[in-house]
Amino acid sequence: MLKLNIHLLFISCLISVTSAYAQGQSRPDFITAIDSKSQFSTSRIAEKKPNQTKGTIDRDSWSSYYSDACVVSYNHITNEQELRDLNLRRCDDGTVSFLQPESEGWYGNEGKCGQTAASNVLFMYCGLAGHPKWYSDRFLNDITPGVRPGTLENGLNTIFTEEPACPGGTWRIRIGSNYNDFLYEIERGLTPKFNHKGLITRTRSSGEKVKRSPVIALLRSPGSRGLHWVAITDILNRENNNCQLIVNHWDDQYTVPCNKFGAWSWGVYDSYAVLFSAYTILTFD
Repeated sequence: MLKLNIHLLFISCLISVTSAYAQGQSRPDFITAIDSKSQFSTSRIAEKKPNQTKGTIDRDSWSSYYSDACVVSYNHITNEQELRDLNLRRCDDGTVSFLQPESEGWYGNEGKCGQTAASNVLFMYCGLAGHPKWYSDRFLNDITPGVRPGTLENGLNTIFTEEPACPGGTWRIRIGSNYNDFLYEIERGLTPKFNHKGLITRTRSSGEKVKRSPVIALLRSPGSRGLHWVAITDILNRENNNCQLIVNHWDDQYTVPCNKFGAWSWGVYDSYAVLFSAYTILTFD
C-alpha cells in the first residue's frame, strides 16, 4: 500500500482546470500559424479563468508570483482560433503557455504537465501546435503516473527528429550538482548557442528584446508533494541577489525568485530521493 501511495504522487501535476475549457481531441498531425501578411496586431481575450486556486494558499504558493494571464490573441493570424482550440495561449512577452488538460486516471493521478510542457516548447521551437492530450499515448507514455524525465527526453527527441519544422539538436537531461550549478545549467540552456529557427524573441518588461531557447524543469509544487513540469523562458538579474525566472505553465506566466524556484526543485529530492534528483532540467543542445 505504501508503494502504491508513493506511485500516486509521481509527477501528478497539480492542476485545477475546470470543465469549461475545451479538452481537445487527438490529431494526426500538428498545425502551424497562418500569417495573413497584414499588419501585426493583437487583442486581448476576455477569458474566464477557473475559480480554483492553482496551488495551495500559503506564502510559497504559485499565486504569489503570478505575472501574466496570457490572454493575447494575434489578429493577423488567420487560424488563431484553431490554435486556441488546441489550448495554445499567448503571453504579453511573445511566448506561449498552453492550457493544461484535466488529470486522468485513478484519483486524477495521471497529470498532464509533462505533455503541456512539451506543447509549449514544441510551439516555441518549431512553430507547431498540438493539443497536450495528443502526446499521452504517442510519445510520452510510461508505466508511472505523470511523465518521468527519461520519457520526456525520449519523447521530445522523437518529435523533433520526425518533424521537419523543428531545428536540429538533442534534448538532454541536465542535473545540477548544487543550487549554483542548477542556475548555471538553466542560464546555459536559455542562452542561444547558434542562430537557428527555433529561437524565440521574448520582450522583457523593460522593452528589451532577447533571443531565448526555453528549457523544461521538474519541481515539487509549493504546498504539496506533487511533482510538476514547467517551461522556463528567461532568467533575469542573474548577476545579483534579485535573480528571477520567467516560468510558463497552466496557461499563465509567473516571475519566480531563483532561490524560491531552487527550493522547489530541491523538494523533488527531498520527497522522492530514491526516484528522482533535485535540480533536474531538460535543455535543447
